[in-house]
Amino acid sequence: MDWYIFTDKGLIAKIGEKLRQIRLEQNITQKELAERAGVSLSSVASMEKGNSVSLSTLIAILRALQALHLLDTFFREPEISPIAYAQMMDGKKMRQRASNTKTNIEEELTTW
Repeated sequence: MDWYIFTDKGLIAKIGEKLRQIRLEQNITQKELAERAGVSLSSVASMEKGNSVSLSTLIAILRALQALHLLDTFFREPEISPIAYAQMMDGKKMRQRASNTKTNIEEELTTW
């Protein structure tokens, strides 16, 4: 899905719809979810209607729905390329930051 076609409000509404779907699949009422998450009933209802809620409320609701795994993609570690892995195994340091190409060009020009 191309998430960039949505406005911020549209994304919030999609998240609310998904959380409502998860809640209903688990056969939990909004009141039960609010109690499990330690948030107000109005926060759960507001979120499901597509209104903005705080990040801590969202996390509490995800935890109560046992759906924190939905954050996995957000925290995925970058994969190491086979070449970078081989260099790492040879004792070479992995690159820590990008080089300043402007400085490198100037240095090359002065060596001519």
